[in-house]
Amino acid sequence: MCRLHSLSDREGGKERIDTKGFDLTTIYINGRFLSRPITGVQRYSREVLRELDSLLEDADDTIRVEVLIPRNVNNAPNYRNLAVRKVGILSGHAWEQIELPLYSLRGVLFTPGGGAPLIHPRNIVTIHDASVFAAPSGYSFRYRQWYVFLYRVLCRTAMHILTVSNFSKAEIVAWCGAKPDEITVTYLGSEHANAVPSDNSILQRHNLRKYGYVLAVSSRNPNKNFDGIISALSFLGAPDMEVAIAGNTISHVFKDASFEPSAVKDLGYVTDEELKSLYENAGCFVFPSFYEGFGLPPLEALSLGCPVVVGNVASMPEIFEGMALFCDPHDPRDIAEKIRKALDTCGDSASRMAVSKRAARYKWSICAQKTWKVLRAAARGELGLPS
Repeated sequence: MCRLHSLSDREGGKERIDTKGFDLTTIYINGRFLSRPITGVQRYSREVLRELDSLLEDADDTIRVEVLIPRNVNNAPNYRNLAVRKVGILSGHAWEQIELPLYSLRGVLFTPGGGAPLIHPRNIVTIHDASVFAAPSGYSFRYRQWYVFLYRVLCRTAMHILTVSNFSKAEIVAWCGAKPDEITVTYLGSEHANAVPSDNSILQRHNLRKYGYVLAVSSRNPNKNFDGIISALSFLGAPDMEVAIAGNTISHVFKDASFEPSAVKDLGYVTDEELKSLYENAGCFVFPSFYEGFGLPPLEALSLGCPVVVGNVASMPEIFEGMALFCDPHDPRDIAEKIRKALDTCGDSASRMAVSKRAARYKWSICAQKTWKVLRAAARGELGLPS
């Protein structure tokens, strides 16, 4: 694999790619994410493509954008301006590393999350964080080893890297040896949280009272610090306050907890409509994670006016200064204290409206515009992209 600038020459002080043999009228997008359940990375990918589709409606550009997807993708989105094409016969990593680069070889390939194919010579890839390096306990050995290797290679061979915060940019530089001027930061957005109607039936099914519960979103990753939330309950001093946990939980999390099991309600998987209702009616949302590249769930909560408590680590101060309360994620007493403070504001409509307005500054449309600027410049053979 060759670095981009090894193919370039200088014109007027700017580096330009020797475009011989390249199909610069097409940008390909790695659509493997459409075959996977929606988590933060998949949410980012879907929202960026949705906004790119709208952005291209009025673009006077001759560049074609095509989303390549494996055969196992069902119910692919219907875009107006993005072409979608099923290619290959494989799936998973094999499709991504073997077949995808063959179908996209002559153009620029954008991978919005996960693994870009190593043999593609013109990758643009979004690396959301460096957690496989900095917080390895949350991943299996095989997963960690693969992505440690992949990211280190991509940070030396890709045309350009996108990431979601200045914190993540610094981490990618430190852990992967990427050049700072070859990384562009594109903050995530919050509009999607308001794009669906609320489904309040989940409150009735689980007997949840308005402002009578603390909400958390679960994960199998110990980095999310659910032990910290559970430990904080004994210091909360609010016997009537329940904790509602949405998502896939692990039963052993609760086995040694020193509280009544009835104080925690495991809601399991919830739809976007149900999650919106949970955010809107929660006393607060708590997210004491040890490591985050951005932190999409607390932004979703804030966009719907829910008071939020986050850890005072990683990207959290960068993203949530002036919007959320910060706790020490290693100190259950401090987590409990910040939850109490958040609960004091839960019924204040003016406060809820204020945080919602601040969260609205983070827009997917802005994220997509910055992304398109990078993709278009890459397709035109221009380097010296803004960071």
